[in-house]
Amino acid sequence: MKSRTVVTEIAAAGALIGSYPLDWLVKRGEPYFCEPSSEPVILLHGFGGSRSNLLALGAYIRLAGFDNVSYFEYPRWQTLTDSAAQLGRVADEKSGGDGGVHLIGHSLGGTVARRFATSAPRRAVRSLITLGSPYSYGQWSPRELGIFGDDDPIVPAPVEGLTNSAAFGRIVTLHDVGHLALIFHPEALRIIGTELRANRAPESKAAA
Repeated sequence: MKSRTVVTEIAAAGALIGSYPLDWLVKRGEPYFCEPSSEPVILLHGFGGSRSNLLALGAYIRLAGFDNVSYFEYPRWQTLTDSAAQLGRVADEKSGGDGGVHLIGHSLGGTVARRFATSAPRRAVRSLITLGSPYSYGQWSPRELGIFGDDDPIVPAPVEGLTNSAAFGRIVTLHDVGHLALIFHPEALRIIGTELRANRAPESKAAA
């Protein structure tokens, strides 16, 4: 790992540790001051994390014009199948069974989101964005935007020439970025905002 990446990873780890006490400031559920107007965006934390780790990402997404943000938490040792099924129920609840949701998952959270999305009806998931999430070269996830760091010792970026053509819709590899810093990296945030806006429902695009 490059020295520059080490510094950013240490800073990101500090930010994640510092995020835990902040969670008590945010009421459980979605603390809306008015009825949200955008399509639902669901954020999924990594292994051993919590929604507090994604509060900064959630704040950015709201600034990007998506005010219907919620957090999916799952037990650390729950199976992927059970977590994906639980996510499906939450997604159905958030969307009212109509219109679809945008899913953004960091690390294992992205793998949970992928597991749900690959078996869900097409219109149920508008966006699938993963950040440093474990994958397989033979997976089938043709709508997934996978964002990776080229200096990630936990989940190395895939070699695109080895992946099945339908493994990802698109792969973006950021330079001098490790695993934790992905959820704070300015370019990753820019890409996320662009992807969400591109996959917005036609009526929402017109309103925007």
